[in-house]
Amino acid sequence: MSGKWIEPGKTIGILGGGQLGRMMALSAREMGYGVAVLDPAPNSPCGQVADLQVEAAYNDLSGAEQLAKVCDVLTYEFENIDAQTAKWLEENLYLPQGSELLSITQDRLTEKAAISSYQVPVVPYRAIHTHKDLEEAVEELGLPAVLKTTRGGYDGKGQRVIRESSQLNQIWDDMQGSGPFVLEAWIPFDKKYL
Repeated sequence: MSGKWIEPGKTIGILGGGQLGRMMALSAREMGYGVAVLDPAPNSPCGQVADLQVEAAYNDLSGAEQLAKVCDVLTYEFENIDAQTAKWLEENLYLPQGSELLSITQDRLTEKAAISSYQVPVVPYRAIHTHKDLEEAVEELGLPAVLKTTRGGYDGKGQRVIRESSQLNQIWDDMQGSGPFVLEAWIPFDKKYL
């Protein structure tokens, strides 16, 4: 179905009801599309401007089925959508970007490996499974650096900036149980005004 034309008047389904979904919904409505959103939070930012909000968890198949009944095409607005739900929707509805891309982007290590496989540069990083991995990666990459969960973090959640070696134990303790992690080198940049 690649390249399938979805004409105005049809309904676009959005998995995830955050701010990006809201911006997408507003643009879609300006172009004459209907919008339905699936999000567990009542009155989500996207749901506020959508024609319909299905209030269901991202792994709730009955919610996904309800969304599929009213949509002509489907997309997602962030990567923390349940991959099995997305796979079911891909098999039962038109999901142009597919569920495989979602699965790749849900894990920072998998995502970095995929991007690197196309010779696209990524920030220097190391996989972190143990405190010793963290110590060795800090030694190799230097400080400051950013420790991130590989799954589930977004908008700064699941991330800690490490500025000094003395912070390693406390940050490791604070983030314990939410690993594995990825440690990324700090990339300084200057914002220039034109």
